[in-house]
Amino acid sequence: MMTPLNVRVFVDVVALLLGNAADGNVFLFDDSLCGGQDSGTVKLTSPVWPGQLVRWSLTPLDVQTMAWLTGVSFDGNAPPAAGPPAPWALRWHGHVPWWLAPGSRHGYRLTLVTGGLTGRTITIDGPSLLFMPPPAGRPIPPWPSPPTWAVAQSAPAGE
Repeated sequence: MMTPLNVRVFVDVVALLLGNAADGNVFLFDDSLCGGQDSGTVKLTSPVWPGQLVRWSLTPLDVQTMAWLTGVSFDGNAPPAAGPPAPWALRWHGHVPWWLAPGSRHGYRLTLVTGGLTGRTITIDGPSLLFMPPPAGRPIPPWPSPPTWAVAQSAPAGE
């Protein structure tokens, strides 16, 4: 079984509420064994394998002002909203599609919502997944048809 890739999103919520740009106030890190490019920035590129589970989780840097990860979308295709964000950090996850060519980049957009009376929605364009060949000795199993990207799932952080 392949190890999931975890992408951690740290947010300086106060800076965003003051109107500052996401660049320099949102920090993305992954735990890839291959090492992501531009770690700690909104331009993070994470190497992934076909079929690998990718999980995004958000941590606000200000404990008194919350932020939620309300969406991850690819190629402008946002998953349907499941209602208002729950009052806990959300984790989004999905599997890397099997049919994408090794070496190709797949950019994505994160949508964050900050809490408080002056809450705002922030979109972050720039991070991407870099598709790597399958690990040695692990062929790509046949896939009947290209399914849609399965990130339209969220769960409480404790699950």
